[in-house]
Order: sequence, then C-alpha cells, then structure tokens
Amino acid sequence: MLPSDDPRGQAVIDSAARLFAAFGYDGTSLHDIAEASGEDMAWLQQRFGDKRELYLTVVDHGSRLERDIVTDVISALPAADPEEARAVVYRLSERFLEFFLANPQVPSLWAHRWLGDAADIPGLEEAYRDPIVHLVCDALRPAVEAGLIDDQVNLELTVQTLIWSVSGFMHGEISTDGRGSASTDPQALQSFLAHLRQLIDRMLTVHGG
Repeated sequence: MLPSDDPRGQAVIDSAARLFAAFGYDGTSLHDIAEASGEDMAWLQQRFGDKRELYLTVVDHGSRLERDIVTDVISALPAADPEEARAVVYRLSERFLEFFLANPQVPSLWAHRWLGDAADIPGLEEAYRDPIVHLVCDALRPAVEAGLIDDQVNLELTVQTLIWSVSGFMHGEISTDGRGSASTDPQALQSFLAHLRQLIDRMLTVHGG
C-alpha cells in the first residue's frame, strides 16, 4: 500500500500505470518506467522491487480506489423501497464511469489482462476484481430478499455486465458518427448513461418501477 504522504512514490505509480495501460505489462520494462518517471533505476528497484512487484502495486492501488467508490455508494443500502434500490445501482454505475474517465489507465490495465497480458501473474482477478464484485452483490442481496429486486437475477453477472459495458464505452465501442472518442463526446456520454439506466432497470427488474 502506498503511503498518502509519498508524492515521489505516487509519481512513479502514475507513470507505471500509464505505461502498463498503453503497452501492457509484457510490453513495458522497468527501464521504461524509470525513464518516464525521471527516477534512478537503483532507487526505483529499492523502493518498488522488480517489474512484477511494481505492476502488482499499480493494480492494488487502482483496485483500492475502486473499492473506496463502491464502499461509499453502497453505504446507502439496504434500500427501503424500489426507488432507493434503483438509485443506488444508478449511482454506482455512474461513479464507476466517472472514475474510469478520470483514470483511464485502470480499465486499460484490465483490457490488456483480458487479452492475455501478464499471463505469468495468476490470480489477479480473484485477488482484486472478484472481491469488488462480491462486495456489490452482498450489499444488494438484502434488496432481493426484501422483494425489491427479482430473485431470479444473477447479481454477479449483472455487476460484471455493468463493468464490461463501462469498459467497452471507455475503449470506443460506441459509435459517435465521426465525432471522435465516445468517452470525450458529451452527447455520447449522455446517451450511454441513459442506456446504463435502462440496462439496470431491465436486468434487475426492480419491482414497483
């Protein structure tokens, strides 16, 4: 875990995250990170270890930020009525989108991973992604038990679908009619947010909505 009062270390984490996001773990060297961050290799290795350790630090840092978002949003649960249940999931998806827009390196790291990057580092999903999904599912389960959400809904796949959708949006999988990147197009952003809400309504089948 990176200390909050370590701007030098944070600068290295930021540089490493950008390079890993652009070229993948396999396409990035520790020398590349040292050069991009303006740090001496000896200090970099003493502070963070080898490339694998630094990569794990980057993944851990991004996952902690994501977990903070989830923890903050689900603090509004359990929901007392269908509108509250819907609003919490709306807010969660919107906060994830805001976070990914501000930190595009995070979804890019996982996009590389899904394509086989860092294949020699097993268990990242189980250690970092799955716990976040389970945290959301556990928070929503009381709404299912209370009859606010259809009990036939697969919560885990629902949460994963929202993550996949946001990641796809970030990586330009939405047409903007030649206006450039969807993630920087206000019209595309609003259309996507409206789509996310409709997707949530239909996947969760929130009763009373």
